[in-house]
Amino acid sequence: MRSGTASSQKERALSEVIGFVLILGIITAAFSLYLVYGVPAQGRDNEINHMNDIKDQFVSYKIGVDSLWINNQTGTTISTSFPLGTAGQTEQGSTSIIPILQPVGSSGTLAINQSTRCATFTISSNSYIINASPLLSSATVPAGPSFSQPYPNPLSGLLVTITTPSPLNSTRSIVINGSTWNATIFISPQMSPYTPSARSTCPSGSTAALTINASSNSYYCGTTYITLTVQKNGVTTLDNCTIFSNVAPQTVYNISLLDPAYGLNNVITYPATITYTNLNTANAYATAQYAYQQQSYTYSVPLGSLAYNANNNYWIPQTYYYQMGGVFLSQSNGITYKLPPDITFVNNGNGNITVNIVALAYDGSNSGIIGGNSPAQISTSLKPDAGSLPYAPVSPNTWNASINITTSDLNAAIMWAVYLNAAANQTGGIPTTYYTAGDTTTGSFIVFNGSWINDSNPHITLNAKTANLSISVHGVGGTSL
Repeated sequence: MRSGTASSQKERALSEVIGFVLILGIITAAFSLYLVYGVPAQGRDNEINHMNDIKDQFVSYKIGVDSLWINNQTGTTISTSFPLGTAGQTEQGSTSIIPILQPVGSSGTLAINQSTRCATFTISSNSYIINASPLLSSATVPAGPSFSQPYPNPLSGLLVTITTPSPLNSTRSIVINGSTWNATIFISPQMSPYTPSARSTCPSGSTAALTINASSNSYYCGTTYITLTVQKNGVTTLDNCTIFSNVAPQTVYNISLLDPAYGLNNVITYPATITYTNLNTANAYATAQYAYQQQSYTYSVPLGSLAYNANNNYWIPQTYYYQMGGVFLSQSNGITYKLPPDITFVNNGNGNITVNIVALAYDGSNSGIIGGNSPAQISTSLKPDAGSLPYAPVSPNTWNASINITTSDLNAAIMWAVYLNAAANQTGGIPTTYYTAGDTTTGSFIVFNGSWINDSNPHITLNAKTANLSISVHGVGGTSL
């Protein structure tokens, strides 16, 4: 009996040990499962949320930069904060008191003009380009037979200069004819007989006295006007509109035919030939002013970039970067754009298209990189050399144009080619017969050759602005590199 009792007691003691060991095994298994699956899942969620925060910060940054150049806020600085890592960014839960039960915080680097994706933007075209100084071309309009003057390029001004004759005793005129319009400049004296008691001048406000018959001592006084009559497509739109009153003899007067008030600047098509007929008006000249001329033009600028590179421990490595107004995402399987760059295309119909470009570029002398898991601050300002490229403010203004993005990153080149093609065809509605787009080992391109309509006129309206940015990075508890 005693031995049985002792054996039973030993078995009970052994079962308690075994039970405790089993409990420890279950705890260890649960702990291991949490470490293997729970901690990485929590770390993955933290890093996904963090990358979403980074994307939102880049979107906010783009909006801020756009507000600078749209409102021409030269010298104004905007600041944007970027959380470099997940440590301290998200709640770790009740297990945070045990460090091994929480995921390792990730880190990241924020770099200015450090990425291999820094590209060069180039636009080349055959366009109407604004002259640094307006060019003038003058021609004498002889009295008598008609005189024709060709104008191959659009005029920004057309000045007819007249020296009034003496005496002002009859109506004189100059007739100017275009393809669908004509204008007549009249010198119109309106005189009445005047017999002064003595040889004196005409009453105040009148043209100087005219001796019509010296032997009879007859005089005429009155006012002489210079007036303009305009016809467009056979319809009179201005009838003896007074340009100058109280005209004096032997005096120079200038009439600007392209003054918007006369309505001729919208009906002259170029190249144009204008015929002048000087009817007994001496000393007349036609002076053409060219504010722009057709010529080849190329603009090229290194774009630079602002890039965030994530050192993720549980989620796929990702890089967000800002370049030329666009926000891009790069990962192992390629690059895509989250927000498009500032290059857009529009099909205007009738074979005409519009290309709008804002060449946003970082100052090449700015550079910097900061790493860690604390926030970092980016400060950006618009430099005073922002402005518009010298394309003439007429529509259309371009015969052919090519846009090239030069980059050593093959994935970036493919992405740019995809964007340019989609922006032209899908978003802009431009037929693929109007352009050629693609990528090479050195970048991507889109070319509009203007040959979809077989004539000598431009069919592209090219609008391009430049906005150069100054940028710097500041650490907030992180590690500067």
